[in-house]
Amino acid sequence: MKSVGLFVLSWLIVALGQPAWSPWLAPFAACIGYALFWKVAAQIPFSKKRFWIGVAWFFAVQLIQLSWMTSTEFQGFYILFVYLAVVLWLGLQFGLVTLFVDKIPLVATAALWTLLEWTRLFVLCGFSWNPVGLSLTAFSFSMQAASLFGILGLSFLVVLTNLSFWKKRYKVATLLAIFPYAFGALHTSLHESKINQSGTMTVGLVQTGLLPSQKIPIEGRFKEFIPPSKQWQRIVNLLKSCDQPLDLVVLPEFSVPNAAGFDAYPSSIVRTVFQEAVGSERTHTLSIDDTIRVSNQFWVQAIGKIFKTDIIAGLEAEEGGLHFTSAFYCRHQESKVQRYDKQILVPLAEYIPFEWVKALTRAYGITEFFTHGKESKVFASKVPLSASICYEETFSHLMRQNRQKGASMFVNLTNDNWYPNSKLPQQHFDHARLRAVENGVPMVRACNTGVTAAVDSLGRIIGQITEETRADVLVAKVPLYHYSTFYSFWGDWGIVSISAFFILICFYFGGFNILRVRCSQK
Repeated sequence: MKSVGLFVLSWLIVALGQPAWSPWLAPFAACIGYALFWKVAAQIPFSKKRFWIGVAWFFAVQLIQLSWMTSTEFQGFYILFVYLAVVLWLGLQFGLVTLFVDKIPLVATAALWTLLEWTRLFVLCGFSWNPVGLSLTAFSFSMQAASLFGILGLSFLVVLTNLSFWKKRYKVATLLAIFPYAFGALHTSLHESKINQSGTMTVGLVQTGLLPSQKIPIEGRFKEFIPPSKQWQRIVNLLKSCDQPLDLVVLPEFSVPNAAGFDAYPSSIVRTVFQEAVGSERTHTLSIDDTIRVSNQFWVQAIGKIFKTDIIAGLEAEEGGLHFTSAFYCRHQESKVQRYDKQILVPLAEYIPFEWVKALTRAYGITEFFTHGKESKVFASKVPLSASICYEETFSHLMRQNRQKGASMFVNLTNDNWYPNSKLPQQHFDHARLRAVENGVPMVRACNTGVTAAVDSLGRIIGQITEETRADVLVAKVPLYHYSTFYSFWGDWGIVSISAFFILICFYFGGFNILRVRCSQK
């Protein structure tokens, strides 16, 4: 009975011990949540039963933490099968670690889990969601430890701390539990005054507040669709309400439908929208010919000229028969437009990993797929900016590439509206803040729906829009202070190399003993 109680208690602590669920439970998950479960699991001999107990427990944890994947309103019921497959996959990884939890040294167990999390990044498009280290990001101080070894380093620390408490090595465990908070306090004190004294950049982050059925025609919900010209009018009117000059405007991923270069609008509509918003005098600067049609790209450049601001907008790009989901960057003093193409695409929704699934996605209205971008890019604005699109900001190594190319501010364009009324927007934002901490740079992000926000280089929130479907512009004065971190120097390879070293040492000195124990119990 006691074991059942510990099983359930550990499940509740870990399943809810994330910033998006219960920030106050997160520190307990980081210290003792897994330890309570391993206390139960270790009572079971080294066997298949122990493995499957570990699988079942972590499966149940992930059912809660990934429950946003059960939002079927726009995804269809196929997403439930994807949800269960992903949850089972993560459960199998944890079952493997549980199997060996008392057979190899503590650091080797932590190393094994860290390497398993790392391997997720390279399966299909990569799965970056839900590393166990996320429990250390509920509070600003403990989050700062990510500047050393990234989110994988936090996962290593969480597992090692729990193992130490489970093994009753209380002095070591207490030091490990205190370390991220003590380090974070020192790290913050070193940089806080510099952030406060740094220059700022005034950024307008547009949240359109539109669900998929409002942005694009969806069968059975055509009445909800808002024509693209009306969507642009909505954006222009939102920007009109800003009462101060902006250095940069950011529009979310897929700000409006249609390819960026497709001439879909009579120019007279564009003129009318801007005249009603800002008056005829300012509209004359556009030199609009009423006899032609114009594109989404024209709208983007027109906004830059009218509001005298640089602008980054998420739009679809078409080139040589290929389609890309892209970020277009325009400087208001120049006619040149630069483009970044999304490198990490979401399987089934944005690209097809296997040909046989095309029939499945077609049944849910998903017929158009995209091509992977080939490289990261940095745009020269008031400060060097790098763009990421939606899911990409959850990949530490990709964001680090932007930092290495010279970016001193991250800009993310996000589209979380396919999973309404779920934990996805908040969990997505929790990952976003980590990228700022890992690389020591400020970050801004604009969403169609979700959490539109700005954070400083310590990951602290400057401003945010938390109402999921609220249409608004968040105006934020973003401190420009940035600094080098250990993570930006060695990336994931720092903790991956350390973990691999511990595994090799363990195998060299005791790996064969594990096999002998297993054989003797058959």
